Amino acid sequence: MEELAEELEPGLLALPGVLGIRGQEENSPNELGLVIDRDRATASQVNPEVIAGMVGYALRGAALPRYNDAGREIPVRIRFREENRESIADLNNFWVPTATGEVMPVSSLVTSSVLNTPRGIFRNNKRISHSITLELKKETAKETRDQLMALQRQMDLPEGVSFGTWQFASVNEELRNLMFAASVSILFIYLLMGFLFESFVLPLSIICAIPLAAVGVGWVHYFTGKDMDFLGIVGGILLAGVVVNNGIVLIDYINRLRAEGMDRGTALLQAADRRFRPILMTALTTIIGMIPLTMSKPTSIGISYKSFGLTLIGGMSTATLLTLLIVPIFYTFFDDARLAMGRALKRVLTRGRATNPPSGDPVPAVGQ
Repeated sequence: MEELAEELEPGLLALPGVLGIRGQEENSPNELGLVIDRDRATASQVNPEVIAGMVGYALRGAALPRYNDAGREIPVRIRFREENRESIADLNNFWVPTATGEVMPVSSLVTSSVLNTPRGIFRNNKRISHSITLELKKETAKETRDQLMALQRQMDLPEGVSFGTWQFASVNEELRNLMFAASVSILFIYLLMGFLFESFVLPLSIICAIPLAAVGVGWVHYFTGKDMDFLGIVGGILLAGVVVNNGIVLIDYINRLRAEGMDRGTALLQAADRRFRPILMTALTTIIGMIPLTMSKPTSIGISYKSFGLTLIGGMSTATLLTLLIVPIFYTFFDDARLAMGRALKRVLTRGRATNPPSGDPVPAVGQ
């Protein structure tokens, strides 16, 4: 697979819009290997498995059945003496049997060389896979991808080898899972606030703060020139549960003031004035706490938390500034809607009782 990938790389680099091929972060390790001469082994009637077994015995030994001594099992392992396996020259002097009963030295059947071994074998759907990561120009990325797909259809690959799009499918699947998680989290937040406020209409004014945070997330990524990655989306899901805290604090205090007999307009103004400082302090602690994480360098395995920190900073900034303006407005709208729905439901119930009077004995009319 690696040899085939090296053959394909020049053709991929020749496409317009391809900047280069992203290399591995770590170089593949080197190891000393014994390469079997297949033709000589076949002519000498030596099974390659016999050579591999001899080398394995020399390096690691072999486990024998346990020895039973008065009911106590003792592990037994057989291997060559230390002085007989100190160097590669000692290993080449070992003898291996042939199918005719003769013996031959290992050195006559193998050659020792330093090999560049793969870091691991990766599989997808029980098939070995090898990835080629290309760096594309942002301006022509879509056109370049179309050309890559056309080039894949034209390439004649060896039997049993094919191009796959499992990476793109997995990325789309992860995005769908994250979007589903975000939707479920918002739903749970709404239901929880509905039970706490004993109303499923007023929490809608707090849910409106989540789009305000999304505005800040988009703008902060635009100004910093940083694309939003998976950690940024995870930060957005976390942000949905953080930004509603400001609205909960504000709406809860408004309801408390109205329960004490204050009219709605005065309660809105007084709650915004008295809860401005706690809301601002809560937001600043989150924003300032994310600054070191945003400025940190990527980890040794290439994970960057910059998008995660920017998501929380931008979302908390806009949501905090606009919560004190937008949430009271939507609170007024939804409170009016709640009262209107209550009056409409009351009229319907009253009209139903008037058209369907309770049954019983007739009341005689009284007149002069």
